Amino acid sequence: MAVQSLGVGTTANDGSGDTLRAAGAKINDNFSEIYTKLGDASALSSGISATATVVTLTAPTITGVVAGTQTSATITTLATTTVNGTTLNGGTCAVAAGSITDSSGAISFGNENLTTTGTFTSGNLTCGTITSTGASIVFEGATPDAHETTITVVDPTADRTITIPNETGTMLTTGASNAVTGNMMKSSSTLLIVDSSGSTLKTVIGAGSAS
Repeated sequence: MAVQSLGVGTTANDGSGDTLRAAGAKINDNFSEIYTKLGDASALSSGISATATVVTLTAPTITGVVAGTQTSATITTLATTTVNGTTLNGGTCAVAAGSITDSSGAISFGNENLTTTGTFTSGNLTCGTITSTGASIVFEGATPDAHETTITVVDPTADRTITIPNETGTMLTTGASNAVTGNMMKSSSTLLIVDSSGSTLKTVIGAGSAS
């Protein structure tokens, strides 16, 4: 309803204004609409207060569509929020079901700790020091299947350091066979490979040739 203004006439007592009954009806209609919009039609909501520049809502329940553009706002306490839409946009960042994306191509969490009890899946990962509270690191490989490579550590009783040298090569394990070459040894050293009886099966000379 549009506001109903009282007809007061052109001059005092000229008889062209509203009658007392008509004026009273307009006043009632105007106040009835205010009390209906901001209350329960008989009393104004106790959760609304205002100053000349600030309207305060105490524990409000807001339904429907909030239109327009909000250029600045501060929410000091927000216990629970439910967004019924499929995407929540904030600047260039979009939060949707199961994803957080940004059209800038980068999302920064600053100096914050990220915790999950689920699985963290990533493409290329660049980071500083990695601290794992588990005992193993599992590599799936290029093809997801039932086979993985697991690096496992024994529960340490002191700080341990394993240094990977500044060179290109293949790391050896106790399961390797026919993998030791002369290039892996000093030029002045010789490795003898013997059988259970002590007979030499192979001789590897550092930085030299095998026989």
